[in-house]
Amino acid sequence: MLNKISNQLLPTESTLYLLRHGEIDTPGILAGKTDVALSALGRNQLLLATSSLKSIDRCISSPLVRCCQYANLFCQQQNLSLEIENKLQEMDFGDWDGRTYQSLWKIDDRSTTSAIGDFWQNPWQNQPPNGESMTSFTGRIDHWWKSFCDENESKNTLVFTHAGVIKHLLARVLNLPIPGTSHMDSIEVPYACLIKISLYRDESGKVWSKLVL
Repeated sequence: MLNKISNQLLPTESTLYLLRHGEIDTPGILAGKTDVALSALGRNQLLLATSSLKSIDRCISSPLVRCCQYANLFCQQQNLSLEIENKLQEMDFGDWDGRTYQSLWKIDDRSTTSAIGDFWQNPWQNQPPNGESMTSFTGRIDHWWKSFCDENESKNTLVFTHAGVIKHLLARVLNLPIPGTSHMDSIEVPYACLIKISLYRDESGKVWSKLVL
């Protein structure tokens, strides 16, 4: 919690690490809500990504097994309690979820509402059939981000989550236009990518975030 002297808040600094899960055991599929496990390589990727992390005070994970399974192991090793956060799940791709990219790109696979190519070009205007809209997806991430910043804690936090979630959070940190597609097109988040964000809370409790390269 923020320190107080005479009812005035003292500025604090902390670090947020965003970590994408490792390679999945069924590569080549559009894995959104589909709950697939990590491959052996994926587990090794996360082991390498977390090996140099020090002074982690808090750990949060998406409930999907490709995130929470290794997150739980990490917490056991660090003597931390794992927090599961549903808002940090990957996007629900509806009828496309769990299918191979090859099948989704077939011309006869076009739905009456949108096709996978249309979605990648402009996900704000093309919702996956029976899936989650970008407005809903980004809304739940924004809700988590606001709650996280409002907690007024100065803990160093590690978050196990997904590429889509990380891209949107980076768009917020970098003040990229939303709705917009620049962060979807211009930011690549590979498996086990670890991203560091510096958080500064001023005297009023406002959080200022900065990407650290």
